[in-house]
This record gives sequence, structure tokens and C-alpha cells, in this order.
Amino acid sequence: MAEARFLSRASVPTYLRDTRFLANDFGHFSVDVLNATVPIILAILSLPLGLSNTAIGLIATVYTFANSLTQPLFGWLTDRYNLRWLGAAGVMWTAVFYAISAVSPGWWSIVFLTLSALGSAAFHPHGTTVAARVPLRVITTATAIFFLFGQTGSGLGPLVGGALVQAASRAGLLVLAGMTAVSAVWMWWHQPELHAPAHESHAGRAPLPVGGVALVLFALTLFSRTTVQAMTTTFLPKHLQDLGWTPAAYGVVLSMVMIGSALGNVMGGNLADRVGRKPVLAASLLLAVPPLWLYLNTSGLTLYLLLFLVGLTTGAGFAVSVVMAQAMLPARKALASGLVLGFMFASGAVGAAIGGWISDTTGLAAVLQGMAWVALVGGICALGLPELVPQYDV
Repeated sequence: MAEARFLSRASVPTYLRDTRFLANDFGHFSVDVLNATVPIILAILSLPLGLSNTAIGLIATVYTFANSLTQPLFGWLTDRYNLRWLGAAGVMWTAVFYAISAVSPGWWSIVFLTLSALGSAAFHPHGTTVAARVPLRVITTATAIFFLFGQTGSGLGPLVGGALVQAASRAGLLVLAGMTAVSAVWMWWHQPELHAPAHESHAGRAPLPVGGVALVLFALTLFSRTTVQAMTTTFLPKHLQDLGWTPAAYGVVLSMVMIGSALGNVMGGNLADRVGRKPVLAASLLLAVPPLWLYLNTSGLTLYLLLFLVGLTTGAGFAVSVVMAQAMLPARKALASGLVLGFMFASGAVGAAIGGWISDTTGLAAVLQGMAWVALVGGICALGLPELVPQYDV
């Protein structure tokens, strides 16, 4: 009966009042607060460890890969063994190893920080599956709200983490670790049922017949969107710094992109539940082309508006992409979530690395403006996708 009530919450205000959803969403918020402070930690360690920019980039890439490439494994484990506790365990793992990293000397801090990423990898497929346990008519909206909590954590993490470090050095980050541990305990006491173990019958829950061409188009669409986002957020501050902007000034500009992305994620999810996921995914990339092409040649309020639109449009396809992947494997939603999230995180890092390499030859401005072409290709690929409508409420 409790499970029936959990699955029957149809509207956003109703299911957001369910403690299991809130605990899951705040778990996402807490984990991504910690993830977002990693650049601050690396900056602090760069002097005592003598880290070059190349070394910092390599460590950040290893952290990203540990956080992304292992997600399919944790998703498979969640589906195969019905590990309803894995989400809470992942959040606690992240908190514990992050705390150890905050007080460890020398290179041990890097080692424990990287190990903390495995907890984030364990949480995300499980958390995305829990967020999708709603009636189909609001599944993309619910998933978008789940990611909104994570995006909010990512936005607040550097702000709060920087203030704590300034006040108490790296030990100040123990406050964030403690907050995350509390969130893990809350999740542990409010674990939802997932589904029957994978070895049991899943009558009527066969994978959708998605051909190889559709999978390639889907992968190219994801790669395009994540590359545009990663290139813009990673290299726009560097481009503006080269133009003489102060950190405070280009920090505001970057915030416009991030705020737009968070808002676009929720708007895109809600719109996809009304008009379909494929149209929203394609339109989000095609509509990103004009602002991506124009913003480098503007200034003042127009620049801020165009960058807000860049975030709004590219962010609109995030939750939509995850739900479409889940529709391909309705009996393996955690695995599907892990695969698509891992691919998006890793491909964004790879795309930014390739873009940075090209920019050393062609110039950073040319590559940033070239992201308009990348978005155009992604939008065209999305037009060739099947609709990929989820078939089940669980």
C-alpha cells in the first residue's frame, strides 16, 4: 500500500512533499556541493605540492572519470540486486573520504579525494532511478527537479567552500562533509522500494527496439550538448581574462550561464512531458546556435542575455536525455541512468580537452564561436531520433 501511494503522486507539489523524494533530492544537493569544491581544493594544494596547470588538469580529469565511468557498474548493481541502500551508502562514502581528504597531508589528500568520487558515482544512477518513480506524465519534470537540486549544489559549493577555506583552511571543509553525512542518514531512513530483482520476470518490460543508427545519433547528440556546455563554462572565463576582465566580472558572466542552465533544465523537463522529448531535445540545441554565434561580438546587457540563453537552451536537454535513455532499458533504469550520465560527464571532459587543444592553434575565440556549429550538428542528429517514450511508471 505504501508503495502504491509512492507511485501515485502525480503533481510536482504532491510528490515533492514525499519524504523519500526530498531525501533523495537533498542527497543530490549535498554530493554536488562537495563535487563543486574540488577545483578549490586543487588550487589550495597546488602550491605545497608544486602542481603545474597540466597536473591540476590531469587530477581533475581522473576525478571526473572516477565519478563518471564507474556509474554504469553501480547502475547495473542497483538493477541486478535491488540495492535500495546504495544511494545512501554512496552519499556517506563521499562524505567520509572527502572529510579524510580535508585533513590528510600531501598527496594523500589527492588519493582520498579521488576515492570520494566513487561514492558520487554510486549515488547518481540510484538517485536518478528514484526520481523517475512517478507517473509517466510527470517523469521528465520530476527528473529535472532532481537535477536542479544537484545544479544548485554545484552553484553554491564554490561559494560556501571558498568562505570556509578562507576562515579555517582545508579543515573548514569538514563542515560540508558533515552536512553530507547528515543527508546520507536521512536517505537511509527513507529508502524507497525499487523493483523486483533483475533475475525475476519482467513481462512486458523488454528494451525498446532502438537500432544502431539511432544509438549513434543519440550519442552524437549527447556529445554535442555536453561539449558545448563544457567548453563554454571551462574556457569562457579564460577568454574574458585575456581581454582584461577581472575575476569578479567574468564570475558574474559565468553565473548567468549556470543560472540559465538550471532554469532551462526544469523548463525543458516540464515541456517534454507536454509535447514530447525528441522535439525538446532537438529544439534546445538548434535554439542554442544563434546566441552561441553572437555573444562573442556583443557587450553589456546583450552579452549577459545571450549567455543566459546559452545556458537556458543547452540545459533544457539534460533531464530529457536521461529519461530517453531510461526508455531504452525500462527494466534496467539504473543501468541506463549510469550509462548516459557517465557518457555525458566523460564526453564533456573529452570535448573540452579537444577544444582546448584546437584553441592553442586557432585561438580561443574561434573555438568558442565554433560551438554554434557543434550545437547545430547535435540538433540535426536529435531530429533523426525516435521519440523514445517511457513505457512504465517504475
